[in-house]
Amino acid sequence: MSSASSVFVLAWGVMVALGVEGSAPALPGGLPPVRRLEIGAEVQGVPQEVRIAPGRATTFIFDTRILPEQLVLDGRERFQRLGLSEDHLLLVPSGTFRDGERLRLEVRFQGGGAPERGIIQLVVDLSRSEPQVEVYRRVRTAESYRQEVEELRARLARLESEASSSGCPPSVTADDALESLLLSIHTPEDLLTKALGEPGPGSHPELAVLGSRLLFLPGRWGAVRLMMRARGDAVGWVAAGATLTRAGGHSVVVRPPRQTGPLRADRDEAVLVLAPDLAGVTEGKYVLRLWDARGRAVTLEGVHLF
Repeated sequence: MSSASSVFVLAWGVMVALGVEGSAPALPGGLPPVRRLEIGAEVQGVPQEVRIAPGRATTFIFDTRILPEQLVLDGRERFQRLGLSEDHLLLVPSGTFRDGERLRLEVRFQGGGAPERGIIQLVVDLSRSEPQVEVYRRVRTAESYRQEVEELRARLARLESEASSSGCPPSVTADDALESLLLSIHTPEDLLTKALGEPGPGSHPELAVLGSRLLFLPGRWGAVRLMMRARGDAVGWVAAGATLTRAGGHSVVVRPPRQTGPLRADRDEAVLVLAPDLAGVTEGKYVLRLWDARGRAVTLEGVHLF
């Protein structure tokens, strides 16, 4: 029996044991018993919808393993049953949900690559639900990465040309535009390397670094881009300063950090630190330290430049 089949049999057994399917009448004008849903990095826009109903089980089966501890589910505490593992999710909504209510479901995939996460819109429907949803992760192709790299290079070339022709100091015009660009793009793997960083001593316990990337143009500039969340009193954290140093005390000149928004508990935010001039910077492992106006800091060790 295949892995997916085994999971479905297990989930079905759980549902029968709970009496969910046995006590519910057939759904009128129903939806198909099995729904195939694809999630790809190239697809942007409104998340795909899945119908759920109070007292009825909906099982999600994933073809790529997820990180259960990073599941985001609106109204999680209101579900009658919630079963979760690395390859499936079982939901049984309680009777507290109202018809038409919309809930965000977000999962993060293991193993790197893009898309890093999948977002699904759950829609409460008192008359029907989708009992089984098979979620397939469509990993980006090498060609799509190549196209994005070429677009990025063209945009950077235009920025440099515009800064030069306008007579504005590149340290002001080009760097600001570059930071905005690096915060917004879906970073392609062949443009960057992973910053081999681990949280260091002195990090605030409620600041989480979920991913880190080193972006660079050899011999010219480099940037560390973090994906972060916060919990508890760290929610709302905004980076106010940053240092990038290596053993022996050598520091790299960096610009003030920028981020896509104050840190939240239910969504990742990107935080960017740009080193606009790598001339004379030596190869090695560096330590990145970020802090906010209240001194709440996060440290990332092992950032390998070049």
